[in-house]
Amino acid sequence: MPEGMVSKEALDKALDWFSKHTSMRDVLITGGDPLALDDEKIKYIMDRLCQMEHVVNIRWGTRTPVTVPMRITDKLAKLIGSYIEPGKRNVCIVTHIESSSEVTPELAEAVMKFRKQGIYVYNQLVYTLETSRRFQNVAARIAMKKAGVDPYYTFYPKGKEEHKDYLVPVARLWQERKEEARLIPGIFRTDEPVFNVPRLGKNHVRAWQDRELIALNKEGRRIYLWHPWEKGIALVEPYVYKDRPIYKYLQELAKRGEDIEEYKSIWYYY
Repeated sequence: MPEGMVSKEALDKALDWFSKHTSMRDVLITGGDPLALDDEKIKYIMDRLCQMEHVVNIRWGTRTPVTVPMRITDKLAKLIGSYIEPGKRNVCIVTHIESSSEVTPELAEAVMKFRKQGIYVYNQLVYTLETSRRFQNVAARIAMKKAGVDPYYTFYPKGKEEHKDYLVPVARLWQERKEEARLIPGIFRTDEPVFNVPRLGKNHVRAWQDRELIALNKEGRRIYLWHPWEKGIALVEPYVYKDRPIYKYLQELAKRGEDIEEYKSIWYYY
């Protein structure tokens, strides 16, 4: 067996954990890419999970509709959809479409196979330097809706220093939401902008009470103090984040042919 594929022992250990922890109502199956597994193993996972009365939602996190859409066969879609029980259990797909150029006819066909089985398909877009250009995310949202995909999250990348060449200032997330996403119907902009706080989880960017701007250093980096969402119920340390300098970000956009005058209001978002 390739080392990248989950072993039966490891899989059973994970499934046994969910069986014992009855407070877990939602299960996210991710990887790697779990839809790279064969149909037999996917059926085994679903059979085990659906024996657990407390599990009411099962999510498959996958990029196969983008990268290998032919993997989504009628047989696979019917298999996964067969575990939906209205009023008792739901199954959905969450994918990672990064650009409208990834929304191909083949992707739309794969998504429709899921939709015909009652399986909703959602998207998590990672907001990076390349996907942060003016109205790029708007174009992606529109293309996704046309293909039957509902925008779910817009992620600030999980990695920070190790992804520094791909990062954008947090202010760009707020700017995009206020000045671009706001111009399309609400049914298109259903994605929630979130900041992944290392070791703490997701913070909603719209939740101003979860962050503080505490300093500006000599590099032009804004220093934010991110408060964990569970601060009211548990003792958890906040996270100090040195944001990407806005000026350097604008210079990178200029190298890519962008007119940085179109971004000048970014300085007013914090």
